[in-house]
Amino acid sequence: MKNDHKTTNSVQIKTTGAPDVLEYQQVDLPRPKANEVQIEQQSIGVNFFDLFYRNGSFPVESYPAIIGFEAAGVIKEIGAAVVDYKVGDRVAYYKTFGAYTESRNIDQNEIFKLPHEVSFDLAASVMIKGLTAHMLLKHSHALKAAEVVLIHGMTGGVGSMLSQWAKALGANVIGTVGSETKKRVAKKRGFTQVIDLSSQDLVSAVHSYTHGKSIDVFYDGVGKATFETSLSVLKDGGSAVLYGWASGMPEIDKAQMAVRNIKFAFDALNDYPLYQDKRGKALTEIFDLLMNGKIILESPIIYPLNKAVHAHSDIESRKTTGSVILKP
Repeated sequence: MKNDHKTTNSVQIKTTGAPDVLEYQQVDLPRPKANEVQIEQQSIGVNFFDLFYRNGSFPVESYPAIIGFEAAGVIKEIGAAVVDYKVGDRVAYYKTFGAYTESRNIDQNEIFKLPHEVSFDLAASVMIKGLTAHMLLKHSHALKAAEVVLIHGMTGGVGSMLSQWAKALGANVIGTVGSETKKRVAKKRGFTQVIDLSSQDLVSAVHSYTHGKSIDVFYDGVGKATFETSLSVLKDGGSAVLYGWASGMPEIDKAQMAVRNIKFAFDALNDYPLYQDKRGKALTEIFDLLMNGKIILESPIIYPLNKAVHAHSDIESRKTTGSVILKP
């Protein structure tokens, strides 16, 4: 007879605060319930909003809590009522709290089988970021070919996918970065209209690329440092899309935007129907773009699970580009 419990290593928070509140600890892992599978995780995605749960910007129901929302791995055990999955299946999930752990139990309705051509690392790198890009490009503002789009943080996890997908859609992409190093990364990816906000003025740089014309839409995950200035280069009747506030929440003058007939979108990924559907249907399009070379991502930056503190610190201090994953 198998033991009812074993242990696994996890990263927990017992309170909110700086990265050092992340604690690597051994926790109990019970046998899976009837409708659950037990996954041995191979790759765990790190997303910017993980930092918001850690620092208290987003609420956590109870402590201690294991944060994180996406991972990929192999099923090691199944519950009595599980019929669609078997031991050894490669699976992935997103939108289920508690990902920063070596092994976990999870409801069978919250996972999907991972296509064989998609590696564990790639899945953990792109699921939430890809679905965010999907929402922004298909729902927040349905980007059309030939539109002029400004994308802030174009070398970040979401920004790099957003920029390449916008380019694949035929848009005229202008992007911003925060350093000369990141500008070189963006140029290496084939973008010619890149603005280094550490040394260039946003307004004059945008106008140099557009020959003085206004842009059709901007996607802003930076927030306070960029939002208001971006409005000044946006055409009347254009779209202002805010999806993050890495520099703080900007002041939103909705009355002034209404005067200019600007569509303001501030959509929550949690409310996006294709994100709510945990079977991974929307990811098919994203995986296809990756497999067909329309979106090319650099290898993710990998941290051991027990170095989650360093991962959060480096993301917070803008040392990283692209995706960050934890490896048990």
